[in-house]
Amino acid sequence: MSQLNWTSKWFQYQKQKMLWDESWILTGKDLPGDKFQNGLGSTISLKCNQNAQPGQRPEMFANTVFICGSSTENFIRTGIYDGRIVAVKRIHKKNFAISKTIRKEVQHVRTLDHPNICKFIGGSVEGDIFIITEYCPKGSLADVLFNDDVPLNWGFRLSFATDIARGMAYLHQHKIYHGRLISRNCVIDDRWVCKISDYGLTVYRRDEFKELMEKKPANIYCAPEVIQNDSSWVIPTAAADVYSYAIILVEIASRCSPFTGDTPIKDASWRPRIPDLSVSKADHDCPNQADYSELVKKCWAHNPMMRPSFEQIKKNLDRMNPHKVSPVDMMMNLMEKYSKHLETVVAERTQDLLQEKQKTDRLLYSMLPKPVADDLRQGLVCEAQSYANTTVYFSDIVGFTAISGASTPYQVVDFLNKLYTIFDDTIDNHDVYKVETIGDAYMVVSGVPKENGNNHVAEIASMALELVAVCHCFQIPHIPDRKLQIRVGIHSGPLVAGVVGTKMPRYCLFGDTVNTASRMESTSEGV
Repeated sequence: MSQLNWTSKWFQYQKQKMLWDESWILTGKDLPGDKFQNGLGSTISLKCNQNAQPGQRPEMFANTVFICGSSTENFIRTGIYDGRIVAVKRIHKKNFAISKTIRKEVQHVRTLDHPNICKFIGGSVEGDIFIITEYCPKGSLADVLFNDDVPLNWGFRLSFATDIARGMAYLHQHKIYHGRLISRNCVIDDRWVCKISDYGLTVYRRDEFKELMEKKPANIYCAPEVIQNDSSWVIPTAAADVYSYAIILVEIASRCSPFTGDTPIKDASWRPRIPDLSVSKADHDCPNQADYSELVKKCWAHNPMMRPSFEQIKKNLDRMNPHKVSPVDMMMNLMEKYSKHLETVVAERTQDLLQEKQKTDRLLYSMLPKPVADDLRQGLVCEAQSYANTTVYFSDIVGFTAISGASTPYQVVDFLNKLYTIFDDTIDNHDVYKVETIGDAYMVVSGVPKENGNNHVAEIASMALELVAVCHCFQIPHIPDRKLQIRVGIHSGPLVAGVVGTKMPRYCLFGDTVNTASRMESTSEGV
């Protein structure tokens, strides 16, 4: 019996010791301002506080981030405490004193530990009053839901709904009723687990309750019995939390805020519209649409006694979610799906790239010899090269000056383009290389850049005869009655070939062989 008495007294002593333990009380020294972070647990909109002058700290913490959205405004900070990032929430209190009631509240929340609630770390009681809790880097549930860039199938959504229900069931089990359960007080950690924040410490937060509930976005989460209560302070209840949870379920289903500009503020009968839970893509369908809608209606029942408990809500959600896959596994499956899709897209883009490269290569090889073009593309210097056995061909149009004078520029271009397109198709049948066309002059060489022994003479000669035959059959588009004739000059011998210039480089031929062939062309008769 004495042993039991001793054990009982020891537990009472430990309880009293924890009650008066003040290790949770933090000051500016515990969270130095220069270690404060700019990153925040919200991704809607971030703006740095620009009012503070350089080198000044008008408040205990200077690096304030102002989060503004379409429906709410909050001052939230993050800081470094004990080597880790923590979330810091400022409490707007005019006067504050540590009473025994507050000590009991703090003692209570310090003992709470659950994977779906944010762990309480500490707070301040002097100067800037703030509460420090576990930091969740993905931001609030509202930030994730309202961001269309974040893909969320119903596996994720039901996981979030279940996480909130588990966290709230744990809090209610420990006689803590939230009273401020909104989607912005549900935060997502780096493993995509949803956690409840801003819970407990009712007296500690008391002064901000009325201010919070008067804001339109927060007011839509209030149960009818809370709205109809004119008191400045309403004690939170389990049923009121369940009603707030129903509004969050609607947000999870619709992925948008139920608040609109014409939403009534003090209408106890108002309820948001339950969205259509079936969409075209089966992957995004709610697995049990009727049960989900029925659960929402039960949770926002006008009579508080008719609302289910969070333990009952958990069971309903477990029946609705047949997969019961963890968020991490769902994220891995999603990444695998995206990876396969990405592989398909990359393969398609690679094929498109290869096709475009082939087009570019064809264009490049039509302007420069392939070995020369490859060297230039690799950034190599293309040295001039001499060839001992070559044959050069020159030709021009007889009376081209007269034809040009009697034609418009467009007619001249059209005429030459059609003629030389036929020439280009003809020389493809011979081992020759087209050097260039300048005006009506057409220049071809054989034995360069690919040497072909003594075949260069026969290739150029047979090609020249075919080009003359083409001219006899060719009809000038705008002067069909005029007979087309060309002058031709051919000469064999050595020459030097190389690339000239870096912008629009040209493959040029130099030597007496080129000059002789040009003179023979200019002094020859038309054929």
